[in-house]
Amino acid sequence: MKVVMARRNLAGAPRFAAPEGFTVRPWRAGDEEAWLDIHREADPLNSFGPDTFGKQFGRDAATLAARQFYLCDARGAAVGTATAWFGEEAWLGWGRVHWVALRPAFQGRGLSKPLLSATLRRLAELGHDKAYLTTDTLRRPAIGLYLAFGFSPVARNEEERGAWLALGIDPGGAA
Repeated sequence: MKVVMARRNLAGAPRFAAPEGFTVRPWRAGDEEAWLDIHREADPLNSFGPDTFGKQFGRDAATLAARQFYLCDARGAAVGTATAWFGEEAWLGWGRVHWVALRPAFQGRGLSKPLLSATLRRLAELGHDKAYLTTDTLRRPAIGLYLAFGFSPVARNEEERGAWLALGIDPGGAA
């Protein structure tokens, strides 16, 4: 089930540098294919066609370079990605942590931490003071990461409240 998590203040967000042999870099022309490859490999809950990247982010190079990150291995190959995007609908004005993914061979090694750290830092640099994200209750490791980064569950209705409680996480009152 899709759920929302929010961090109501970006001040004091955890900071992690990329470990030795890895770097975090911004989007550059041609990264659309790397983004698609990473998500196709890492995300069995969604499908990704050749037009998915453009539909999600558009094609403005300056915006992408300012807001999208890639975690690269020692060879410079992109192994993960995350985007410091714009809030939508009820979340206008909020920054959005959007489309976080790490290739399966690199998961479980703490490598999402520098990627998420860079994303939250960028959101703050771009003037956002709070952030939200959407995820799925099937993504338990990701939810654990987001909780460790100070995100809280948001229950917009009783169904979402029940989903959080089924995970053993009390979302408090509906937000």
